[in-house]
Amino acid sequence: MNLASRARFWRRTAAALVVVTLAGACGGATPSQTPSASPSKAAPSAAPSVATKSIAPSIAPSPTPSAPLMPISVVAATSCDPSVVPGAAFPPADPVPSSKATPFMLRVPILEYHRVVPVAEAGNSLPGLTMPPEVFDAQMAALHKAGWHTITLATLADDLTAETTPPARTFVVTVDDGWWDSYDYVYPTLQKYGYVATFFVIAGRIGRPNFMGPSQIRVLLAGGNEIADHTVTHAVLTAAQPKALTYEIDAAAATIAAVTGRWPETLAYPHGKADSRAITAVAACKSMRMAVMEGNGGRETWSGRFRVSRIQVGSKRPAADLLAQVQREGR
Repeated sequence: MNLASRARFWRRTAAALVVVTLAGACGGATPSQTPSASPSKAAPSAAPSVATKSIAPSIAPSPTPSAPLMPISVVAATSCDPSVVPGAAFPPADPVPSSKATPFMLRVPILEYHRVVPVAEAGNSLPGLTMPPEVFDAQMAALHKAGWHTITLATLADDLTAETTPPARTFVVTVDDGWWDSYDYVYPTLQKYGYVATFFVIAGRIGRPNFMGPSQIRVLLAGGNEIADHTVTHAVLTAAQPKALTYEIDAAAATIAAVTGRWPETLAYPHGKADSRAITAVAACKSMRMAVMEGNGGRETWSGRFRVSRIQVGSKRPAADLLAQVQREGR
């Protein structure tokens, strides 16, 4: 087994152990109450195992949320050292891909979402970043009907490192910020189509009003989704001083590790902005394997793995239009 294969095996084994640990630790515990900004809804189902590639998670009922949200304390980390959060699964270092005259390249469309929520429940969120649930459902339905399937961004990083091309018609769903509707609306729709996503959470907002709590985040992870880094405060990294830059990335990663039992492997730059300093700081966090920024799609390469572009999906974009772009961008 080569280094890349060992790394992929370790990650899947670690993910399974995390899910088993969480299931044992939570027992009869219930996910956190969604904030008062949203009406009472039935909780989405939880799946007992982490999905890889296009395998849909098995679905089992989860308890109805009842516990109040409680803000968590951010881990004051200044490095992504495994010892900062003892016991949390930490990925091994990626082996450097073989040098070739023509660099290995992937064509996997990465979709960018923020809020999927009825307008009446969106508060003062920006309209351009707020998508009605029926529009999101129609988009996922169109992609599913056309034979497209999902992987997480961490799995895409696996494929890039191992120089393995994923199956045709593979795409990635990413959802930013960690709003409560990621759990109430996005997750049930993903389950409906056997899809998974990468959820970029703002660590300093976990458990706060209008955002997901730790229990909800763990349900998403157990359902085959990825929980990833979106910094501590959603600060613009290109404007941050060196110490603040490190804190935003590393403290967020450590906090997510403390909540989930697993260090995050990918990051989304707040506001989609990155420069050489921000990219260097992300790469210095040793659990990080890929980072995404603003763009309109593109190609994924090893040298560009910390500046990968996403397709930002407009709030009212027709499903047929999105499908056409995904088919142009992907393979």
